[in-house]
Amino acid sequence: PAFARQTGAACLSCHFQSFPTLSAFGRSFKMGALTDVGEQALVEDEALSIPAVLNATVVFRPQIQNQKTSTSTTSGSTTTKTISYGDQVVLIGGRIGPNAGAFVELGGGAFGNHQLFTSFDLGGVKAGLNYYNTGFGEDAGLQLGNVWGQHGAMMGMRSVSANQKLFKGEALGGGQFAGLAAWAGNDMGAIQIGLVVPSDGTTFGGNFADPTVPPAQQTANDIQISTWKAAPMIRAQGFFDVGGMSAEVGAIFVSGNVGDALGTGGSALNNVNTLFAAGTQAKLKRWGLEAALEGEMGDTQFGVYADYASAAKSSGNSVNLYNGFNAARQSKTVNGWSIRGTVKPVHNLVLGLGYGQLKRGLTGDVTNKTLHVAAEYEFYQNFVVALTYTDEKGVGFVNGATTKTTLLDIEALL
Repeated sequence: PAFARQTGAACLSCHFQSFPTLSAFGRSFKMGALTDVGEQALVEDEALSIPAVLNATVVFRPQIQNQKTSTSTTSGSTTTKTISYGDQVVLIGGRIGPNAGAFVELGGGAFGNHQLFTSFDLGGVKAGLNYYNTGFGEDAGLQLGNVWGQHGAMMGMRSVSANQKLFKGEALGGGQFAGLAAWAGNDMGAIQIGLVVPSDGTTFGGNFADPTVPPAQQTANDIQISTWKAAPMIRAQGFFDVGGMSAEVGAIFVSGNVGDALGTGGSALNNVNTLFAAGTQAKLKRWGLEAALEGEMGDTQFGVYADYASAAKSSGNSVNLYNGFNAARQSKTVNGWSIRGTVKPVHNLVLGLGYGQLKRGLTGDVTNKTLHVAAEYEFYQNFVVALTYTDEKGVGFVNGATTKTTLLDIEALL
């Protein structure tokens, strides 16, 4: 709604099927650094051009969840039922000048998600330099695709994505990254080249809990990444018209050292000091592919999405932050794939089905398998109710561990 107020365009002008997946118009608006305005008044002067009002969105999101977890090492299972509020944030975004815009989530973290965009018209191509510190992924400088990251969140469908699992579930800090990316693009595609580093939301590098131990054994400073270094990242995407449908292919590659990995001994139970020898280098090293096809058959909109991801094994005193923190978990690469589909048979109902898996070498190979089924009813473009069911096997890459989650998600954007 913040952008709808600024541009005077409906929410679904920028989104395909439902929020937050992007349409072609949405990609163009983002490559324009969120600066486009409709009839909204501007305050203008020399080196000044801002909306006359502050455009914001308040997210109201109650959730009712039933979750059942079982493992092969226990005699039974644990069921939890919760009523909670997810993503209770204020979104502030839009134009801060003719060539610059911003997107900020206040709430949802120590520093929240924030992105600063710039855009300059070079005649048929736009280009800019973007800064970000977000939980959306390493490529959050200019995310345009709907497979993972910021725009893959409709009905939680990105939960099956192999790339989403790698950067969000396997990396430190829950997938929070700080980065700086230079980019160029148009309606046919975009490329960005940048530098990224894991972030605890407040500092470059930072202190993190050890993701390889149960939450009850974690503290916020189990592992420290001490750094002035950042890993190179390249992200490329192409968009094509195929028989009246929109097709997308893309790839991401991240590889480089990000500083010294230190065990601070924060948890008495996990003995984290034994994980790192003196001089251990932390690195980010992974690559991924994606493909998508979106279109209409009659009055029915549909989308098909697939991806593949791979993270290199660690070696010697070089620890790949996508691939665990002990010898057993680092012995092989992590790789996986996913495929999912969504369909909108009527104007206010979206259905989704997806499956993905991620395989890592442990004592014997363990594969995390995720099945996701979802339905969303759209009361308004900015008020939806989604019911999702997720069946995840090999949770935490533990044989026999399963989690089954049913979630009623109500999201109203004011």
